[in-house]
Amino acid sequence: MPSSPAAAAGAPNVAMALLPFETSESALIPLEDGQAVSSGWPESIGGRPLGVTWHWTVTWDLELCRRLLGGRNAERRGEASAHYAVGRGYAEGVDRYVTLENRSWHAGKSQSLRWDGRALQGPDYKGSRSTIGVETVSIGYATAPGMAEDDWIAAATPDGKPIRVQPWTGEQVNMMVEVGREIVARWPHIGPDDHHGHHDICPGYKVDVSGFPFARVLAGIYPDRVILDYWTPTSTVVQRQRALLALGLDLGPFGADGSWGPGSLGALKRFQDAHGLVVNGYWSTFVSRRLAHALADRGIDLAEAAGPAV
Repeated sequence: MPSSPAAAAGAPNVAMALLPFETSESALIPLEDGQAVSSGWPESIGGRPLGVTWHWTVTWDLELCRRLLGGRNAERRGEASAHYAVGRGYAEGVDRYVTLENRSWHAGKSQSLRWDGRALQGPDYKGSRSTIGVETVSIGYATAPGMAEDDWIAAATPDGKPIRVQPWTGEQVNMMVEVGREIVARWPHIGPDDHHGHHDICPGYKVDVSGFPFARVLAGIYPDRVILDYWTPTSTVVQRQRALLALGLDLGPFGADGSWGPGSLGALKRFQDAHGLVVNGYWSTFVSRRLAHALADRGIDLAEAAGPAV
């Protein structure tokens, strides 16, 4: 029987109601002209959100995120917002900027894919009109020598640039799970495959949330579902290359060398074309998921094929 990606390990198993943090509505954005919030969800998409888009704030703390996005007089008033912002720990807690009945302006610029990985079809499928936006406090990836600490995550951008990402804390993961459970309690049609990163729907324009612990977070949100981890085994360039090679794709003379060149790009595009994905040459959650299933169909485990991150 074909193997499949390993189920998520280390998923939070916490009685969320007992966690010592608060969800603050002190910076709720008023539903009025000039604000980055819109009333309701478009009837053209069923009058409900279709998925959840996860972001990082590029800040060190929740306070700066709140100044930028939250409340009536946010610094980015009328430009950008989010439904939630999740702090680094319980002491910071969670901010709510927009209710789940309304839309936050969290994604849409330079967006090319829908929440499900298909090509964008009209403005009502942009993130700001079709998905719930969750900001997570993280500085993102190291942009200067010496910035990354030893525990920062080895990852790669959608276009194959190696990066080191600030890890999300255990308390933060627990709060993200609580936020996800609240979302699903209100909109139960949203399933595990409806979650994605900003970089998944805006490849080539956004990098967040590369390295995000999707498997762990989703296993906590959906405790009764088996969550397969196809993100971790495809975090880095060399893992992506090994996985493509395991499927029989030619990367050129250099093979899995950890450098994303024309051979790797061509192999990815051929894979996308053969499996009904948008052929854009960008790695995404949608690519990782389809690759895991394609390997499983051949009796190959993605994690074993991809190997370690280096």
